[in-house]
Amino acid sequence: MKVVALIPVKRFESSKTRLSLTKNQKIVLTELMLKNTIVNLTKCKSISTIVTISADERVREISNHYNIEYIYSKEKGVNYAIEVGDEYCKEKQVQSNIVIPIDLIFINSYEIELLLSMARKYQNCSIIVPSMRMDGTNLLLRKPFNLYETSYDNNSYYEHIQSSKKNCERTIIIDSVNLSEDLDTMDDFERIIAQPTNKLSHLISRITNVIS
Repeated sequence: MKVVALIPVKRFESSKTRLSLTKNQKIVLTELMLKNTIVNLTKCKSISTIVTISADERVREISNHYNIEYIYSKEKGVNYAIEVGDEYCKEKQVQSNIVIPIDLIFINSYEIELLLSMARKYQNCSIIVPSMRMDGTNLLLRKPFNLYETSYDNNSYYEHIQSSKKNCERTIIIDSVNLSEDLDTMDDFERIIAQPTNKLSHLISRITNVIS
């Protein structure tokens, strides 16, 4: 099963508005999170291609550095970026894709591989990992990729479940402590730095240095 990982990325200056950061802090934090996401995904043997989707030239440069695909997309929101990614999958005749935002601080290849192994059991399925607040969608796998359109930025967890149940033979909801944790607000930040992070201490330390 070929799977494309789609990473939508806003312009660095436009990201993380709810964290009340300076322009420079947003740039540094976004670059840090993007690189962390790419590094973890490159360890996933089940992912055939990693694709960043953005209007930001810095994303192109980072993608080139890691030897992954980059697609230019106008700054028109996550759903539009995913439409662009879906078109790429159609052109490449890829069966499935998984949408992965860059702010999953505890993303890890082991859990991603588990999700992909679940998908291999079905011809038609959708796997959804909700955010900690159970409103957003932290990970979304669609097999095939064109089962339904995405509904980010509008209570996407509920919307994706409804769309999945209408179009899929199997809807799988994954409750993951690691993958449900994202960095969106200062409350998220305080919770993240309070967690035991032996394996991720270097990353958390760098994030703390940016935000504090």
